[in-house]
Amino acid sequence: MRSREREVIGRADRRRPAGVGSGADALLIAALALFNESNDLDAALSKTLTMLTAALDGRIGEIWLRGGDARDVELRYSSSDGAPDVVAFEAEGKALGLGAGPALVSRVVKTGRGSAAASVGGEGMGDRTSVAAAADIHSALTFPIRGKCSLVGVLAFFRESTVRPHSEALASMPGICHHLGRFIERMRAENAIHEAAMELAALASTDALTGLKNRREFDRALRTIPRLPFAVLSLDVDGLKNINDSEGHAAGDMLLRVVGHTLGLLVRGWDVMARVGGDEFAALLPEVGVFGAQLVAERMRVAMHSLALSIGSVRITVGWSAAPAGADPLSVWQRADESLYQAKRAGGDRIAGASYERGEAADIAERSYSDVVARILEGGSLSTMYQPIVSLENGAVLGYEALARPEGFAAMDSVEPVFEAARTGGQIRDLDWVCRRQAVDDARRLPDGSALFLNISAAALLDPVHGVDQLLLLLSSADRSPETVVLEITEHERIRDYEVLARVLAAYRAEGIRFALDDVGEGHSTLELLAASSSEFLKLGRSLTMTSTRVGSRAAMDATLAFARVSGAAVIAEGVENEFVADLMKAGGVRLGQGFGLGKPTMADDVEDVATALSERAALSALRPRSAEAGSLT
Repeated sequence: MRSREREVIGRADRRRPAGVGSGADALLIAALALFNESNDLDAALSKTLTMLTAALDGRIGEIWLRGGDARDVELRYSSSDGAPDVVAFEAEGKALGLGAGPALVSRVVKTGRGSAAASVGGEGMGDRTSVAAAADIHSALTFPIRGKCSLVGVLAFFRESTVRPHSEALASMPGICHHLGRFIERMRAENAIHEAAMELAALASTDALTGLKNRREFDRALRTIPRLPFAVLSLDVDGLKNINDSEGHAAGDMLLRVVGHTLGLLVRGWDVMARVGGDEFAALLPEVGVFGAQLVAERMRVAMHSLALSIGSVRITVGWSAAPAGADPLSVWQRADESLYQAKRAGGDRIAGASYERGEAADIAERSYSDVVARILEGGSLSTMYQPIVSLENGAVLGYEALARPEGFAAMDSVEPVFEAARTGGQIRDLDWVCRRQAVDDARRLPDGSALFLNISAAALLDPVHGVDQLLLLLSSADRSPETVVLEITEHERIRDYEVLARVLAAYRAEGIRFALDDVGEGHSTLELLAASSSEFLKLGRSLTMTSTRVGSRAAMDATLAFARVSGAAVIAEGVENEFVADLMKAGGVRLGQGFGLGKPTMADDVEDVATALSERAALSALRPRSAEAGSLT
């Protein structure tokens, strides 16, 4: 036993009333062990509350904590057996929010004294009286939680029996509450220090004008980039000096803020977007190849054309370079700078770049998206990445979406321009089939029993040449059951004949194949298509997920969830990239998610144990699974 723990228990022994036996010691020691060994306030208080509720023969245990210096309290933790009548009692307490709380609790806050035999009823329970009676609760125990200088909160236990609990358990409560209060104060102080340190670190790494990362942080990111393919973009604001000279530096600063804000919206959460000089910006994009770099650079350039400022139009020039894993990042940045100067000399408002391979530009950067389609259809290199679809409740993997990656595309790159080129060139059916065939073949190496989500365009789905019989032959050759396949309709063209669609879907469903509707809330995913497809899965578009706090996006999500409840479909949120988004989705009633925060696209041989990964990933601690068992779609 630690010397500090022996000292604490020794003091508790000296305060213990005569005749108290080892039961009190055991309860106090167990509580001290939780406080001494835990760095997680929520977990420690939840475990302590569960332990004390059982020791005091309580049906419900609650911890009410004070908010600030006032006497207001709020129900923060509760423990019970989860029975429906008890859940209703807990809900009534949480609904009170921050305030005086029920009289039994507020009395402890005012007087600093608890009660070991309080009767439940009358004014003591307030609005919870009726639900307490329904839960067969007849008595309560309350204890003050004291910190070093003030009352921290109140422990309350609600019981069926009116007989006082075992004297040894009661005798241990003053000591436990004392150490509980100190533990809460210590953890709050440590959390405050940590948050202050994080704020200082953020200030030290942030450009004050634009809110983006600064040059120091960009240099650090370059030095510490993981051994992965990556791209660097170098950007310059066209005409800033003229604006400063003619309109003043305040106008120039406004322009830089608008440009910085816009650029920040066009990168992913783990990319590094920085202001590295007066009118110079730079972006570090991990796991992005040449086509991804081109796409992002052009998207940034075009986005500026939509900005309307009183000082005139906004234009930028972008140079880029994409490199394989292990390339020297400073050299890659220098190559991006060289491309930037080349584009500036050509007149600005344009992009230029090349892949970086042993110091030479590779010809792959010069290919058009139509060339990529032609190479694939001619038998060129094509690989399949698989991204997990995960339960937001317990981290279980329900299936994997297959994502095609042609030569030159990194795992995280978007291939939408390739498929758009195929649609424009009338080759979408052929491209869909080649990608689907490759995905089914590569999926042999996925974990046994994994569901496979295959993208299929509306045009390919309705194509009689590649009907359900062709897919069944493909699945049979790969020893995959049709019941494990979900066809994900990626509809970018309007469907004109819904009767034909219904017959096609029925033919597939007769074989056990199910459907998902992709990007609900975006594109042509109208209510008519929702009703006609009767899809078993509805995938919320990433733009909705990432903007779910906005009124319009929230309304679209609510409408989708309402439709799902009526139709029996499961809703999957795309774009779940961090704990904040995951929490928003769960709070809104979405139970399944897909995104880089839950699992990145990988080769079938490299798919990770998502349940274990989430349990160790601090950024998604709220998603830590209760079980490592995989989920089921059946």
